Amino acid sequence: MVEGESSLMHSSDYLPPNPYSGTPWRCNRYVSQSRSLEKPWYDSRQGREKDSRIIAFDWVTGDPSNEEQCILALRSNREVGMLTIRSTKPQIEVAERRDIGMGFNSLTLEPLHAHNQTNGARRSVDAGLTENEPIDGTDDFDPRLDQSIARISQLLASSSIQRDRCRLGYLFDCPKNASIVAGDWQLERLWEIVARFQEQAANNAMTSDSLDLSYVGVSGLWSENVGSNPNRRLTTEPVVFEDAVVNLTETRQIPAFVGERTNFPEYRQLCLAICGWKFTHDTLEAECQELIERGLYYQAIVQAMLHDSKHMALNFLRTLIRSKTIQNIGLGALLAADDLNHEQREMCLWMAADTDDPALKALLTFLTTGNWRDVMKTSYLHLGYRVALGLKYLNDTELSGFIQTETARAVRNGDLEGILLTGLGEQAMDLFQTYITKTNDLQTAVLASAFTNPLYVNDVRWDMWKEVYFDQMQAWRAASQRAMFTVRHSRMAKSREGKSLIASPPNQVTLRCNHCQRSIARQDALNASPTDRKRNTAIAAKAGAVCPSCGRHLPRCGICMLWLGTPDSDRAKAATGTTMEALISFCASCNHASHAEHAEIWFKKHEMCPVPECQCLCALKR
Repeated sequence: MVEGESSLMHSSDYLPPNPYSGTPWRCNRYVSQSRSLEKPWYDSRQGREKDSRIIAFDWVTGDPSNEEQCILALRSNREVGMLTIRSTKPQIEVAERRDIGMGFNSLTLEPLHAHNQTNGARRSVDAGLTENEPIDGTDDFDPRLDQSIARISQLLASSSIQRDRCRLGYLFDCPKNASIVAGDWQLERLWEIVARFQEQAANNAMTSDSLDLSYVGVSGLWSENVGSNPNRRLTTEPVVFEDAVVNLTETRQIPAFVGERTNFPEYRQLCLAICGWKFTHDTLEAECQELIERGLYYQAIVQAMLHDSKHMALNFLRTLIRSKTIQNIGLGALLAADDLNHEQREMCLWMAADTDDPALKALLTFLTTGNWRDVMKTSYLHLGYRVALGLKYLNDTELSGFIQTETARAVRNGDLEGILLTGLGEQAMDLFQTYITKTNDLQTAVLASAFTNPLYVNDVRWDMWKEVYFDQMQAWRAASQRAMFTVRHSRMAKSREGKSLIASPPNQVTLRCNHCQRSIARQDALNASPTDRKRNTAIAAKAGAVCPSCGRHLPRCGICMLWLGTPDSDRAKAATGTTMEALISFCASCNHASHAEHAEIWFKKHEMCPVPECQCLCALKR
């Protein structure tokens, strides 16, 4: 039984259920370990006679150096026996420097078969097993051991990757983040979607007179569910969601919807904008050209065909074939034809079966059936393309079912591309929780969800994730990156009135007077008594040479012997505006203080405290 350091939250959503009914448990005492000493007598495999069950027991005091605790057990048949239990449970942990620490006295590896044993004995490996230290003769051991070592290597590699990304500046710059994670298409798609959300929300461009729809996904917009956060609503009057959507489509100058007959054309157009749909010829051509530069040739052609721009698709295909970038497989003739005969459709089928390019498979599937709805049923295209196709070609009922199904699938599988549907709102937290469970990538989840926490989402899970990530950065010695995270996140977490939604952290270090034990900071003197305020008017108090509360002098510098708080005697340095020499540097071990600049000069040559008769090695304890 263990008692936690902090109490549980009072929200019923996160309290553990009580299996015996009644109110949820609110106590922070919990079971840390449970160990089975013996199977029940009625166990189907390892059970015994009913008379062999234990009816009483008592602890046996033994040798303290013995790892096993002995228990004297009395059975119902009047037999007395001895049971043993290990006093500690073996554990394994990964330190901040990627060292593996094991709680075993020895690690015993069993051979897979008896004839593979070496010298007829077990082989033991000391507890100092590390990732890069091979185990001799692993071919003789159970393959499950190899899988365990591979899993340990995978966990270490994940930690190393996240540490390296942190040092490269993996933070809130979406294009930079995409370049850092280049090669991982899922993360690339995530930061592409987050960048689109950020661009659309810039300058309150997703804000109407009554609602703020920044970082809302397709699912929330289509179902008119943007969460319960009060920062979403900008008026106390009843909100008409449809009026806000119509207002945004007009403000953003989105053209009229063209596609399946619908009762919600403005909703579909705004959802298409969230998907990155290109409403003009120039933006579509620039998008296709960017895809070609990235080597996604057939995806650029598919992009043009999705927008019903067959002429643009043929021009790009002709240019790629002439430059011998792609082979001429007769695709141009198939695209140019208004209708395909049976032989041409058969040719599209076997071409789709032979190619490995998913975009080309999707294009050939469309040419075979002549309907984009059949492409939606496959996984050839990214979720963003399939959602856009649904918005164009599904009726309202079908579209609602499709969005609901795809959103649930994305949350269940932890698919980061599902952020397009969930947005970065409250539903995205469930998706990120699944993603963390599957990949152990807490870093990406914290950074992506920081754009809306706590501005639009108030979820206790994000605070816990952030604190764990801060501990990771502390272990990586990434203090500057952690400070940058705090500063930039504070700038993002501001209301429309400019009020910060993050409470300022408390002071971690406070210098106090040796006499009155009050803070020597000038701002703290504002809470002093009238008598103390009178002392604060003294010149010495304003200069920082005495305590602002009691008026006593601060300690003397252990090197120059001047009062701390007074400037350096070198007037030339003082004239340059340098103020470091007036700051206080002290040793947390011996409590002797000095001017910061004097301490820096002293400890370049010495290791011992400058105060006479003090034997403290301050330089080694810094």
